[in-house]
This record gives sequence, structure tokens and C-alpha cells, in this order.
Amino acid sequence: MTLLGNGYSVVLAMISKQQLTMGFRLGDWTVRPADGSISSRAASTRLEPLTMDLLVFICSRAGQVVTKDETLAAVWHGRLVSEETIKSSFYQLRKALGDSPREPRYIETIPKRGYRVLLEPSLLSSSTRGTHADDLYCKGKAFSAQPGTTDLKQALLYLERAVEEDPKHAEAATALAHMYIRCAALGVGNGEDLLSRAQSLAARAGEISPMLGSAHLAAAITRLLLNRDVGTAESSLRKAIDLDPDDAQAHAWYARLCYFAGRCDDAVDQAQKAVALDPLSLAVRRDFVETLLTVRRFDEASAEACSLIQTLPPAADVQLGLSWIYYLAGDEQKAFDSAFGGFKNLGVARRLLDRTAASFREGGMQALFRLWAKLMQEQADVGNGTLDLLILHSLLDDADEAFALIDRLIKQYHPAMLWLPVSPIFDKLRLDARFRAVLSDLHVRT
Repeated sequence: MTLLGNGYSVVLAMISKQQLTMGFRLGDWTVRPADGSISSRAASTRLEPLTMDLLVFICSRAGQVVTKDETLAAVWHGRLVSEETIKSSFYQLRKALGDSPREPRYIETIPKRGYRVLLEPSLLSSSTRGTHADDLYCKGKAFSAQPGTTDLKQALLYLERAVEEDPKHAEAATALAHMYIRCAALGVGNGEDLLSRAQSLAARAGEISPMLGSAHLAAAITRLLLNRDVGTAESSLRKAIDLDPDDAQAHAWYARLCYFAGRCDDAVDQAQKAVALDPLSLAVRRDFVETLLTVRRFDEASAEACSLIQTLPPAADVQLGLSWIYYLAGDEQKAFDSAFGGFKNLGVARRLLDRTAASFREGGMQALFRLWAKLMQEQADVGNGTLDLLILHSLLDDADEAFALIDRLIKQYHPAMLWLPVSPIFDKLRLDARFRAVLSDLHVRT
């Protein structure tokens, strides 16, 4: 497994309060602030104006922790009210949504910090409010938030059907574009075909709804991965961030663009902004580690990875990735300790753990990496497929195997190809004429 992930993180996109007042979906509920109503297939009710204001405000900050002071300023406009009044308002809101503070589905209480909306609100399309296409879209978005392959396929079915029902549903087209990008990053399907479809959908959504930041983000990602057009992709990313400045995912992709273009300091700056916007997102934190490693800031990368391990015990995949960071930084003992701990937390059999220790004693990390690569051929649960094998063979300077895997990832238009110009993972391959040919074939335009 790898802390470097699949290059596509799922995070909640911020939607402004003004946009939400036009109507939105939150999980099973359709919310219409104009008339104060919330409705689902099972129930319908009206909220008091202040309770509706509270719902709109916290949904505009979905995925983020909202403090009581921020809530007081935004909803009560600084009026002097007691803490019990705020608690009571959240109680009434949870009651209307059928939510539970002990097993929250919509609103989570963060002790001593505030509250957080757990689901991503989705705007109602102006042409489809309350229609079947909008229902399909909301179901697709709900499934897309789940990690499983079955959920991913279900999300695609719902979103594709929503776009068929209403080709002008900008939000559904954008969500489907991001799902196609995600599939390409996971290696599910033909990368070129998926990204081409995502690009067309993003363009259509941008024409229908020019203020939809996530449509510009999808356009930027496809231009970067499919066309390797840094200049146009960067323009789209800036537009996406202008429209949704709190979108951590947009900043994380901006970081990838920057290190692909050789702008390492800018890459770290953008990755740090993503973490500042969503410090509780493990995906965003992993992206930050990926950026720090890619731009060769090993001490910072290892420190951030260690912090993640403390957050996510046993965090086996992070431990395995950390071993590569320590190795590249020249600390073989720490590299071994991290790899051994990762294998142990994965539940690897004792006999295999003994083999890894013996390999390290006999030949250092190079011997351990070779054993690791061999084990990946035998057991899928000790690595993350093609990507981990590429890293291992690159660190081992197994040039033929590494270039075959690089070729496979490039043909898939995988986000990992963005590491190639700068990542220390490939240092042993850089003098090979094939590596220079690969960089030339990427057609980087700045």
C-alpha cells in the first residue's frame, strides 16, 4: 500500500450561502430556504427562519468545523444569546432532519470546537428542481462519497442516468466528470476515454453554469492529465479557486500542476493551503505528504507522515510509504523499522516478517525492496498494485520493469505521471535515454 494514494482525493466542495438560498439537497432532504421547507420521500416540514438560517450557514461550510463564535456571528449577527440557545437550535435542526448526536449522519458535534456538516450539499438545478433527474443526481452523489468499487459503479449508473434525463443539468454533468476522473486514477476503464468524456462534460457544465467552480476544476484536471497543457489547466484552476476559494481539492490539484511544471515552492504553498482549509481530511494530509516527498523536502514529509500515523493507528499504508521517504533521505534503519511496522500492522504472517528482517540484515533496504516486490506478485495485500511496483522497481534501478510500468501509467493517463519531472523516486532512472524520451513525450506546455 502507498501513502501516495491514487492521485484523486474526494473532499467536500464549498458552496456559498447565496447559492444555497436557491435550494439544495442534503442527503435525503430537499431544502428550499425561500419557503422554509425541507422534504424527503418520508416526511416534510417547515423550519423556523432562524433554524433555516442556521442550516444554510453550516451547509455553506460543509466538511469544516464551525465554531460557536462563528455561528453566533453568522446566524445571530452578534446578538447576545446564551450557549444554551445555540445548543437548542442545533437540537431543533437535528430533530427536523431525523439526526442523532450519538450516531450523526448530517451534523457532527466536535467536542470543545463546534459542529461539522458531514454530507456535501448539492444545488438544485434551476431546470430540474424536484424532478427525477435531480433525484438521480443526489443518489449518485451519495454513492460517490463511499470508497467501495460497488458504490463507485452505482454512482456512475445514477449520474449517467441523470445526465441522460436532463443534458442541461450542470451539477450532474460535473459530478459525472469527476467520477470519470476518479475511475481513470483508479485504473477502472480506459483512461483516455474516461478523461475525454470528463472533459466534454466539464465543458458542457461550464457553458450551462459558468459560476460552477467544480466544473472548472474538472476541466483543469482533464487538461492537465489528458492534454498536459499546464497553461490552460492553470487558468481553469485559478477560475475554480476564484469561484470556490475554500475548495481544498482545487488547491491539492494546483500543487500537482506546480510540481509537474517544476515550481516546487508553489506546489508546497498550494498543498499547505489545502491542509489549512481542511485540516481534518486524511486525504488532503496524504496529498501534502506526497507533495513534500515529490519536491524532496524529506524531513518535512517524514514529520507529516509520522503525524498521520499518530492520527490513524495502525496506518499500515502510511508506514510503508514512510519507509520510502526515510530511504531516500538516507536513513536505512528508520526505513526498515517503518516498513516492518507497516507489514506487521497489515497482518503479514510471522514467517514473512522474519524473511523481511533477514533480508534487511543480509542486504539492507535494497534486499528488502526486492523481497517486497516479489511478495506483491504473490500477495495483493502487501502493496497497491502497479503504483507500488513502479516505486519499488525505480528505487531498485530495475530499469526494464520500471519503464514498462511507467509506460502503463502514462497510457492510463494516471496522475502519478505528474511525478516524473521532479520526484526523487526516479533519480536512478534519469540517466537512461528512455527516461528523457518519456519526459519529451509528455509534451509539457507552460
